[in-house]
Amino acid sequence: MVTEFEMMAGEGAGILPMLKRLYLYVPSRRIGHGAGVLCLMVVGAFAELVAIGAVVPFLALIADPNFLARQHLLWRVLNRIGVASYSDAVVVLASVFCALAIISACLRIALAWASQKYVFCLGYDLGVALYERMLFQSYEWHTAKNSSMIISGVSKVQIVLNQSMLPALQCVTSLTVATFIMAGLIYIDPFIALVSFSLFGAIYVSVSYASRRRLKANSRIIAKTSTDRLKVIQEGLGGIRDVIIDEAQPVFLAKFSSLDSELRDAQATNALIAAVPRFVIEGAGMVIIALLALYLNRQPGGLTSALPVLGAIALGAQRLLPLLQQIYLGWTSMQGNSVLLHDVLQLLGRPLPVDREHSRNAPPLPFTKQIRFDQVAFRYASALPPVIDNLDLVIPKGSRVGLVGKTGSGKTTTVDLLMGLLMPTAGCVTIDGVPLNADNISRWYKQIAHVPQSIYLSDTTIVENIAFGVKRQSIDFERARRAAEHADIASFILQQPDGFDTVIGERGVRLSGGQRQRIGIARALYKQSSVLILDEATSALDDQTELSIMNSVARLGADITVIMIAHRTSTLRQCDLVVELRSGAIVRRGTYEEMFPETGQAVVVAARS
Repeated sequence: MVTEFEMMAGEGAGILPMLKRLYLYVPSRRIGHGAGVLCLMVVGAFAELVAIGAVVPFLALIADPNFLARQHLLWRVLNRIGVASYSDAVVVLASVFCALAIISACLRIALAWASQKYVFCLGYDLGVALYERMLFQSYEWHTAKNSSMIISGVSKVQIVLNQSMLPALQCVTSLTVATFIMAGLIYIDPFIALVSFSLFGAIYVSVSYASRRRLKANSRIIAKTSTDRLKVIQEGLGGIRDVIIDEAQPVFLAKFSSLDSELRDAQATNALIAAVPRFVIEGAGMVIIALLALYLNRQPGGLTSALPVLGAIALGAQRLLPLLQQIYLGWTSMQGNSVLLHDVLQLLGRPLPVDREHSRNAPPLPFTKQIRFDQVAFRYASALPPVIDNLDLVIPKGSRVGLVGKTGSGKTTTVDLLMGLLMPTAGCVTIDGVPLNADNISRWYKQIAHVPQSIYLSDTTIVENIAFGVKRQSIDFERARRAAEHADIASFILQQPDGFDTVIGERGVRLSGGQRQRIGIARALYKQSSVLILDEATSALDDQTELSIMNSVARLGADITVIMIAHRTSTLRQCDLVVELRSGAIVRRGTYEEMFPETGQAVVVAARS
């Protein structure tokens, strides 16, 4: 994925086109919010212009008491409000200038609040949109991706928010205000304004041109190391038991240290590039103001007559230079994080099911007769050999089917095809003669309850783990209790201080392997689906508990179809059909007695394929 980013960066993908693409994922309800922010920008910019314009008559009056005598219109306005003396005029003009400055400051505060609010609302929208797309991607897509890439993609929304979207809006705001200020200063004195700020602009343009390649390279480093660093954290903490036993802490620490150092170096370089022009401009600004004073002092009337112009230019520079710096900072921030922005766009570009709301509310796919594999083949990539090859299998409704075979024989892949998590590359899986496809697969999921070998448990209560994916207020607690009893876990739950409301910790860390497995079985039983799949679901249980659970499975009724993968022959005793797989093909099939004529025989049966 990083290589793809680098290719795009190398082809010169621009920031503005990417930001435009990003806004395609913004809900329409934000359009009015954005329009309000733009209006506030214009009003704030106009207030800045008026405030700077107000300083000219104020300074002119201070420098020359006869100024009002030459400004007939201003003098008539002052007379109408009762101003009759020089001192009163100074007070009024000073008050007007101060009032305009305060209004301008208040508008800037309001604009800052509105901009921040708007951008963080966009961040919420994009974060939800990206997470939604990740959840709705196919199982096959998820198996092809590293989880750290997906998790970092979601977390990168916040970085893009702070380092691309907010700077972009700040650039627009600063550019709008700067344009108004420049227009006012050009009106006051075109020559001085154009010369002065052309020099300032040239400094920023020069630094921007010189640093653009370094910023682009750093953006690749930041995107790559952010993902790799998260991967190291996940691997180190996810396998903490083995890390402690093997004393592998220095290995993971060294990996993290190297990646973090590379990331911080890139960020520090970007920060330096962003700060350099400010120091140059501050020094240049002092020199330019001094040169302007010398230039104006040589003009007719001397420095006294030029004081209003010089004051307006100085005030304009005091407001304009931070705006230019803000524009430059925004540009460097966006350039330095352009690959992260592309990363987020790649994930946002993943398709969503068009009718997902309809599918969620649609009835289950009818299943009254049989599941059929019709010459099914599957491979994970076109260049790889098939995992399943020409598989023909019929599973009648209500039957108990066991899948056996050595590791890598294709058992779990067969089950994934049956559940619809994977789609055949050849042949088809049919339910009562209806082929499984993208249009009906969500309806088929409603018929499936799955118990994997490794149970995923949330850091929440036992009852919420049993009723997985159901809002707490919608949980049927009596149904959850019955499911726990059938899974032989109810007595353990009731011994806990909080019973079914006991919090079990992240991934069920406070439970034993067998207890986690039984909660997983209770979860499947709670769903009350017509197809129950046990993928080595009893592997962590002792013989007595396994027997108890298998007896519960046997009592589920003739309308429940059970498919199980097991590594103990005792688990398969109640199967009507046992199928042995080898290299993705069926090599033997028959009843339990036909497959294992000697009841005590040890059979090599799957660990997960």
